[in-house]
Amino acid sequence: MPADRAPELVGTVTLENGAVRLDALPSAELYARGQPLSSLILRSDAETDPDDVILGSLTLQLIRRGDALAIRVRDAKSAARLGFPGIPAYPVDPEWRVVAAFEAFSSERELVFEDSDGRPQRYVSPGAAVFEIAGIRCRLLPVFESDRKRLFVLFADATNRDATYGAGRFLYAPLPEDGRILLDFNKAFNPPCAFTPYAVCPLPSAENRLTLRVEAGEKRPADHEASPTATWLTG
Repeated sequence: MPADRAPELVGTVTLENGAVRLDALPSAELYARGQPLSSLILRSDAETDPDDVILGSLTLQLIRRGDALAIRVRDAKSAARLGFPGIPAYPVDPEWRVVAAFEAFSSERELVFEDSDGRPQRYVSPGAAVFEIAGIRCRLLPVFESDRKRLFVLFADATNRDATYGAGRFLYAPLPEDGRILLDFNKAFNPPCAFTPYAVCPLPSAENRLTLRVEAGEKRPADHEASPTATWLTG
């Protein structure tokens, strides 16, 4: 815990049979679900209503990535947050608002993206988005978000070498309609791991690596001190 934001010890976290319990010290002023916290089985960010545990300017949250669990700590008063310089981006260009053909699979396919910690992250893809830019035929495999209300596109392109984040960028897209998918690359954004070494992000698969330069959306962020932290739990 940040030495100038919290006591050295505020409680104990126990992982047992897949459940994570936080037992607060009586002297700690922890709050969750609108009331002081003494002991609580935490809901992770993979659940419908995850728990935020509040301690002054700090927010603690249980996160789940596959079978792995961690406690993430965010600090609303961190120097990195208060001094955040913003994110550079390309000018909006209508040419990068692409209507791609949707080639549906005969049945949905599981896609596995390896994350930056080497762990597999599993998704489901309904089909391929196919389009052409500057005479180059491109093909991407979007995947469903967990609620299946929109698509998630994880892609890499040639700008990753010099202008955009090296590990690729993210893009959300509406569900296919009439055999088409709208891919607005002006809305491409950096993954959390572009801002902090404590975030774990999926990496683009070989199918989602484009050879052209996608000069749209967010560019590589300026270097700055990271604020969120996470400690992986074992038990």
